[in-house]
Amino acid sequence: MLHSRNRLYYNVNISINSFAKKGQRRNALKSLDERIQQIMDKHRIVGLAASMIYEGRKIWSGGYGWANVERRIPVSTQTIFRIASISKTVVASAIMQLVEKGLCGIDQDVGDLLGFPVRNPKYPDNPITLKHIMTHTSGLQDEYVRFVVDSRSENPPQKRLADILLPGGTYYTDNLWGEGKPGDPDCFEYSNLGAVILATVVEQLSYERFDEYCKRHLFEPLQMNETSFHIGDLNEMDSIAVLYEYSEVDDQFIVGTDDFRGRKPDAIDYSGYVPGTNGALFSPQGGLRTNVDDLTRFLEAHTNAGKLNDVQILKRETVDFMHFPHWLGHRQDGFFRNCGLQFQITDDLIPGHRLIGHSGDAYGLLSDMYFHKQEKWGFILLMNGLIQRKDQGVYFEAEEELARLLHATFA
Repeated sequence: MLHSRNRLYYNVNISINSFAKKGQRRNALKSLDERIQQIMDKHRIVGLAASMIYEGRKIWSGGYGWANVERRIPVSTQTIFRIASISKTVVASAIMQLVEKGLCGIDQDVGDLLGFPVRNPKYPDNPITLKHIMTHTSGLQDEYVRFVVDSRSENPPQKRLADILLPGGTYYTDNLWGEGKPGDPDCFEYSNLGAVILATVVEQLSYERFDEYCKRHLFEPLQMNETSFHIGDLNEMDSIAVLYEYSEVDDQFIVGTDDFRGRKPDAIDYSGYVPGTNGALFSPQGGLRTNVDDLTRFLEAHTNAGKLNDVQILKRETVDFMHFPHWLGHRQDGFFRNCGLQFQITDDLIPGHRLIGHSGDAYGLLSDMYFHKQEKWGFILLMNGLIQRKDQGVYFEAEEELARLLHATFA
């Protein structure tokens, strides 16, 4: 069993002028540390990395608790987390770069881009578009896990996206498609397979492997040097946080994933891989690994109209279009009410403030990346294990309490 008093504060970076005097700043940060510790104790959070941006720039980041309990490795702002579904915002950014280049349009039939038909057999005359996929209104269901696991288990990789999307394919099932008409607001169904399709489209149009495209066109320009969809690119394996799932039956945390013990997995032979064959190899639906300082640079770019310092990853009009609510409805008990292009829009996390971003939940990890578009403040939370409790809200209590604490302290 994990006990929160084993946790440490570590590597808190400050660059904030919000407090007039050093004493006020010091007292506020001490209070922040104490409140974070209280929240971690309450929810038995194993480790936490967090950051805050204000007026579009990072003003604080901190690491708390354990990245690896067994090996006593603390969390720092350089600890690398597998951030789950926040990854989808990166996938959408890659797609929209290609839209800007005129290589595709968001209303284009995705089958035309992939080179084989993609259709809901209940609506054979209705194309599935990039916009449908990015707004989760394609009709695709989440029948993807076995295909992704098997794709990533091959060395060298041989499976193709067509194996799951084409009738008669090894992984095709009648449960792949829902009953709704593509593009209909009532057709909303959160789909991880959609991100796999988008990543494969990126490969088809760029002639680059999806992980390499993101590295060259997003991560390197933003100086996100410890960020990758390919674990072989990461330099310090000891910096990767183990993800812990809480077992209520045993009242203890067990390893969910990423317990690499400082060693890289066996290298995958991609020498014969043809980009555009199967984006599932890089887990675009949730497999991005990054640290809180790197991810904050991506958040800053989206907060600042697609630009970080002198680097413009997307045009202002493009990010505005991505952040605009393209879908309105009520799904998953109200967790989804407004969606942009792979960006969630929520009024629930901090009452009275409409936030744009995404959350993640997988293998024990809980993550949040949100910003306020008009006021240009935002935050990131990365937790590698906790007891997930909900009260009356649509978010977990730990998310609500930490987000509201950061907002009250800084914004």
